[in-house]
Amino acid sequence: MASLPAFFMPGCTRQISIPVFPAPPTSTATRTVTQTPTATAVLTTTSTATETSTGTPSRTATETPTNTVASTPTETPTTTPTSTPRANPAVVDLGSAANYVILAYTGISNSGPSTTCGGYGLSPNGLTSITGSPAIVESCGGAVNVGDGTAGTAKLDLGTAYTDAMGRPTGATLAPGGDLGGLTLYPGVYTINSDLLLSSGDLTLDASGDPTGIFIFQVKTGGNLVVDPGRQVILAGGAQSGNIFWAVSGYCSLDTTVSFAGNIMAYTSVTFNTGAVLLGRALASNGNVTLLTNTITKPTP
Repeated sequence: MASLPAFFMPGCTRQISIPVFPAPPTSTATRTVTQTPTATAVLTTTSTATETSTGTPSRTATETPTNTVASTPTETPTTTPTSTPRANPAVVDLGSAANYVILAYTGISNSGPSTTCGGYGLSPNGLTSITGSPAIVESCGGAVNVGDGTAGTAKLDLGTAYTDAMGRPTGATLAPGGDLGGLTLYPGVYTINSDLLLSSGDLTLDASGDPTGIFIFQVKTGGNLVVDPGRQVILAGGAQSGNIFWAVSGYCSLDTTVSFAGNIMAYTSVTFNTGAVLLGRALASNGNVTLLTNTITKPTP
């Protein structure tokens, strides 16, 4: 064993021998990673080490750890639902409120040539609460009931239908301030606890070939339904406008040239801007319906 020169400390003398070790062992590592689209990874590492030193027994160490990790991550988006949130719900029964495409509480106002096909009703207020010029044109012989018992019964039925729609079990909860633009949604119940927007694109409602598919949108906690200019609801896969229900705890606003579909049940009011078109019903439980050169047509079925 070779020795280094001695080191000295005050008051004592001590010689220290520092051993010299052989060269570090040789190590060979192999790492293989295989990844598939299902996020399954296989990791294999092989390590072989050999040590040899003069005057000491030889040592050979072999280590072969194997590690296999398999995982399949699942991501479920909540802000942009694109699949059925719940089994197809039952239809919301509008009762005699279904006899009208406009039903209001405080009044109906109109500016410009507006047309309904499906009748309109007003309760409890009477004829003096229908304002504007020219008068609304009912083009297909629908019922017109203003301030009478028939309209009053329809208003009661509307209240029952609104309560039913709002009470359905939630299928998918949308993030506050959710925008339905660009989405494709399937039958079920969708809930939001703030304003619901249709802003960044059009909304497609796809019944997947089932004409009885029901779509229910619950806009809760005083939220409003706001549709930006030019946006539209596109019906696909046999979806029917009469099977779409918008239960809105605040007001509904359809901006210029909007093409909308479904039964709007607003707790307060429904407002149409210039050129907006509705294949459905505008039903205002505690407010008015305002038209500005619009067309409202009774939905199917």
